[in-house]
Amino acid sequence: MAKAATPATKKVAAPTPKAPAKAGATKAAPARSPATVKAAKDHPIRDQLAVTRDTIKSEASKKAASLKQDASTLKNQASTKARDAANKGKDKAAEAVGSLAKLLEDSAGTVDTKFGKQYGDYARSAATTVAGLATSLDKKDLDELAASTKDMVKKNPAIAVGAATVIGFVLARMLKGGSND
Repeated sequence: MAKAATPATKKVAAPTPKAPAKAGATKAAPARSPATVKAAKDHPIRDQLAVTRDTIKSEASKKAASLKQDASTLKNQASTKARDAANKGKDKAAEAVGSLAKLLEDSAGTVDTKFGKQYGDYARSAATTVAGLATSLDKKDLDELAASTKDMVKKNPAIAVGAATVIGFVLARMLKGGSND
């Protein structure tokens, strides 16, 4: 195959610098007249933007304060309702524990006859402890109640375990007695 002919390359001359478009373009810019400086200071749009910015900041601060106060009010209302519900629960628990103490006391005689005097005494002791708990529930508020329960379990773990055992026994007997097999 034959080689294709290549076009001859042209020599390009170095570009010549262009003359400025205007004669004044190379000179320093003329100084502003005092009337132009005064006009730059008096921008009604800039002033209006500053006033709008300040108004928005002020309104945002007021709204934030209002929202904080509303949140605080809602928190206080929720806390009050939760405390009321806890107190109602405490009252119901005190009533139930009182009923349980009476049940334990009533069943102590049955425990004496079926299992022996020693176990009946345990049931009576548990009934006394549970009755004391019911009285404590009635008299104390929630914070005092939590602290005294911790102290009682730490000081008398045997009584706590014994009471739990007797309560479990009585509940099991009640459930077993309820089902007529």
